[in-house]
Amino acid sequence: MQIKVNEEIKQTNAKTILELINSLGLPSKGVAVAVNEEIVPKAKWETFALYDGLAVEIYNMVAGG
Repeated sequence: MQIKVNEEIKQTNAKTILELINSLGLPSKGVAVAVNEEIVPKAKWETFALYDGLAVEIYNMVAGG
């Protein structure tokens, strides 16, 4: 399926947000995910089904001051 990840079209076989995060080699800690401009709670990543045409934004949390 094709989805947009951070404004870039990607082909993926990932069926859930958690699978997508893992396939991109990202850590599950310190990351926030929005799908079609709605934040998805981490507790739902394992069951949130992805489908063709979604827009996913992945944000890395950065500590600083």
